[in-house]
Amino acid sequence: MPDKKRIREVALFSLLLFVIVAVFVFIAESADARAGGGHNYSGGGGSSGGGSRSSGGGGGEAELIFFLIRLIIHYPAVGIPVTIIVVIVVAKGYTKGNDAWVDHTITKAVRLAPEVHAVAALTDLKRRDPDFDENFFRQRAEKAFHLIQKAWSDRNLSIAQNFLSDGVFEQFTIQTDEMREKGIIDHMEGLKVISSKPVKFQSDRNFDVIHLRIDARAVNYRKDEKTGKILNGSKMPENFAEIWSFLRKPGVKTLKKPGLIEGQCPNCGNPIKAGRLAKCEVCNALLRSGEHDWVLSGITQACEWSTRPDQIIPGLKEFSEADPGFNMQHLKDRVSVMFWRKLEAERKGNVAPLRKIARNEFCEAQLQWYKPDKGGARRFYTSCAVGSIDLLGIEMHEPDDHAYVEVIWSGLPSILTPAKTIESSPQPINFKHVFILGRAHGAQTKVTSSLASSHCPSCGAPEQTGAENECAYCGTVMNDGKSEWVLETVSDRSDMQVSTVLTRMKQLQRQQATTGARQQPAAVASTPAGAPLFKYAIPGNDLVRWAAAMMLADGQIDQQEMDMLNGVARQRDVSAAKLQEIITELKAQTDPVAYVLQISIQPADGELMRHLARMALADGKLTHEEKAMLYKVGKQISLTAPDIDLLLKRERTNLYQEAKAAIAQSKQAKLP
Repeated sequence: MPDKKRIREVALFSLLLFVIVAVFVFIAESADARAGGGHNYSGGGGSSGGGSRSSGGGGGEAELIFFLIRLIIHYPAVGIPVTIIVVIVVAKGYTKGNDAWVDHTITKAVRLAPEVHAVAALTDLKRRDPDFDENFFRQRAEKAFHLIQKAWSDRNLSIAQNFLSDGVFEQFTIQTDEMREKGIIDHMEGLKVISSKPVKFQSDRNFDVIHLRIDARAVNYRKDEKTGKILNGSKMPENFAEIWSFLRKPGVKTLKKPGLIEGQCPNCGNPIKAGRLAKCEVCNALLRSGEHDWVLSGITQACEWSTRPDQIIPGLKEFSEADPGFNMQHLKDRVSVMFWRKLEAERKGNVAPLRKIARNEFCEAQLQWYKPDKGGARRFYTSCAVGSIDLLGIEMHEPDDHAYVEVIWSGLPSILTPAKTIESSPQPINFKHVFILGRAHGAQTKVTSSLASSHCPSCGAPEQTGAENECAYCGTVMNDGKSEWVLETVSDRSDMQVSTVLTRMKQLQRQQATTGARQQPAAVASTPAGAPLFKYAIPGNDLVRWAAAMMLADGQIDQQEMDMLNGVARQRDVSAAKLQEIITELKAQTDPVAYVLQISIQPADGELMRHLARMALADGKLTHEEKAMLYKVGKQISLTAPDIDLLLKRERTNLYQEAKAAIAQSKQAKLP
């Protein structure tokens, strides 16, 4: 493996050798044309120089300098121009050698990045649980992975429900019901896990979370249940990647026996009976509370995964002080249940799925959207997917507190025809909706039931979907907001309540940025030393969608632009089919940039350009075509060519510093 010194030496000596030969040829030709000692001088110098270079490591450089000095003194007309040329060539050679080293360091670190991320995540986890067994955890996670894929293909979650949070269970249940209604089977065969690596560890006072990337390969396609016709997918094996998020309570030690994934109570070891009971019937342990074992709280496609830094959220600090049990995992799980229940209600044309998690007023208002049009068709969305669920802010007031949670999602516009068949658009539509939640002021979060978002907050019984808003077991009214968050309305960022929260959030972020700038010296790098390499704050799909939209600003994408998009897609786990779907989606828009601005989590700003620049630099090379594309994209957000050049220079330096830190970490961890 080359090192920095070696790369520079190779470049330097190669260029010096070329110059020496050229100089000697020139002098020899000049000496042959005249009488005197020129020939003897050249021959002697050449012989002596050759012997010196063959016998020592640095004599060639010193002799060349001495030779150039004599040449300047005795033949200034020749020596001065030659010396200038040598200096220029050597300087360029040194620069190229240094650039080669920087490129080599970055590409080496890119290769090591997954391992470095895994080491960082496991190091943090082992601080909380020194006995954590990585191999045992991976084996259990991979077993869960196979169970979920089989349950999905069979459209039956019974074999996997024990270790799923309510949010994940609701999502999968509604999606499999939808496939059953459409007569679709999602067929998978030859499933093989290629690798599983932790990519991030998070911890707070209520939960530890480990995010595991699973790379797998399988034949996967959807087919018509009756005819067997393939609807999409391929019969050829293809690679795919997902991020699985497991969580448990802080302080819980590694389980060294079968647990939820194996269908046994992690506390007493007895088999878990079928159903979504919150407690073990033998020892009364809360099964999916995270108190005894890991619970799967989310599955994210790798192309949708991002490591966005935590934002300042208006009201969160004050609310957490008033409610110490409040945690993001519970809120997101609760909103996930609300989102999927809302879609189910729209698909079925029946408000019953919402009755226990939404206020009566919201349920009544929804009824108007479920009515068929004049032609007897009813509209809704199918094949939906969630990109992100983010808390925007919290307000505390009497009598109710409110939480504003943004859900970014996509779905296929569909209609139920008078003949009771479902017809869907070929292209999904993307949305940003804000779910406004209410809860009685002063209510406290029950940490033990944080992942039981669709269970009764009083008795813990699983919800029974129906027209009633009371628990079928204990009679507790579940949608009054007295003890649990309930859905009040669904809006967007233009809503006055939401815009007020967003304004406050921006003010807080500006205050933090100003405070941080005063507290830290200006020379501090944007990425701290030792930070894991290439932790992107923008999901791959979003990054590709932005790049494609800006390239389509002139109405077309040429081959060079397409090559760049393919490169970005490959680096960020966006499949070729998904890339083509994004391009088709954008071509259907009158203004692709305005459209993406509306549905993206990332605004069109310098941060977007920074990520695109890092993608272009990540392979250690920046082609003319890539640079031209960056200029074109930058133009859409009023960045000039010099702005882009400065950005590239800065990000290359940042990547190099991150790469050195990553390589140092890999050596400490003894990675290859």
